[in-house]
Amino acid sequence: MNKINVIRARGGRPTRANTESLGQAIIKAAEALFLEKGFSNASVEAIAGMAGTSKQTIYARFGSKEGLFIAVSNALLQGRFHLTDSSGGSLREALNDVAVQSLSAMLDPKMVRLYCILTAEAARFPELAEMTDQDEMFPGRALIQTLLSDGAASGEIQCDDPHKAMLLLQDMIISRPLRAASLGLASMTAADMQQWAAYVVDHFLDGVLSVNARSQSKSSRP
Repeated sequence: MNKINVIRARGGRPTRANTESLGQAIIKAAEALFLEKGFSNASVEAIAGMAGTSKQTIYARFGSKEGLFIAVSNALLQGRFHLTDSSGGSLREALNDVAVQSLSAMLDPKMVRLYCILTAEAARFPELAEMTDQDEMFPGRALIQTLLSDGAASGEIQCDDPHKAMLLLQDMIISRPLRAASLGLASMTAADMQQWAAYVVDHFLDGVLSVNARSQSKSSRP
């Protein structure tokens, strides 16, 4: 087991740089052991030893082993989601961008491995499963919901429940590709992701517009 070196100040309170360095070392060690051993078999003691710190420090920073797993996932997803200039103000293109970013993030081999760990151990660790299903766990959720809310506000689409619609779209984007990747059935190239994202977003928006048209037609009947 390789030990991750952390520079410590001599005496006194740790500097901000040292504090951040230790936090990164803990997450790096936790990532390595979670990916290798899974959630249940990666002990906090072993993570602390690799990071060059104590179990008490890890609990003080992350609250629990589950909290540390969440921190590892957050670190892997950090900086992956943003709106690009290519959307040109179009809701369809903006959703395409976020859909591609979601696929790129979740099909990263490390995220696929964490997903496999989660699904395998969720029954034994229900708190972990519940924590990973929170909206704040997946930055793409907030971005999709904002786009749908803005689209509804501008009249481009009708959407009474942007949160529910966001969850539906997210599942349409990710579920099949992530399942295939986790089972080793298929992998996606960048071009595959672009094509799948466009296909899903087109069907989602066309479905929303179709449902709205039918609803308006019914409401206008005498």
